[in-house]
Amino acid sequence: MRCISVVRLRDGLDQLHGEHRSIRQLLRAFERVRLLGAGGYDEKAAIVDSLCDTLTLHARIEEEIFYPVVRSVLRGNSEATSAFCDHERLLELIASLDELEPDHPDYDRLVRIIGDCVLPSMEQEQEVLFEAVRSAGLDTLALGQRMALYRKTHRRDLTVLGLPESMA
Repeated sequence: MRCISVVRLRDGLDQLHGEHRSIRQLLRAFERVRLLGAGGYDEKAAIVDSLCDTLTLHARIEEEIFYPVVRSVLRGNSEATSAFCDHERLLELIASLDELEPDHPDYDRLVRIIGDCVLPSMEQEQEVLFEAVRSAGLDTLALGQRMALYRKTHRRDLTVLGLPESMA
């Protein structure tokens, strides 16, 4: 079992799936804090900072590594390539949210809009795109190595920018 776990950690699709799981968990954690009412501003801010950092790095990995490789392999599969997420809107929402404090009236609404933006696209990626990639025989271990190196390098960049270690 241990060898399978190590291989799965290196697989690019499993890495993306794990990030999707983390994003869902952060959105649920935010919703729990939001439902508690006023007063959890510091906790909301910490969750949202982590969510936005995770989403930004995830989007960069997909745009710069995953999608270009997958496009080259799945050229004729329009159903699978239609599962590519347009991250421009997501990054605009994150930038807007970054300008607000947790007590701002639009803060919670923007987090929910981000959730509404990413959750359906993550589901479509997993159900359609990931299956097409596996069926095409793409070397997802090599892809995962590239993604892991990119993630490691850019997490260090986030730390240099002054973000807390736990979020970088």
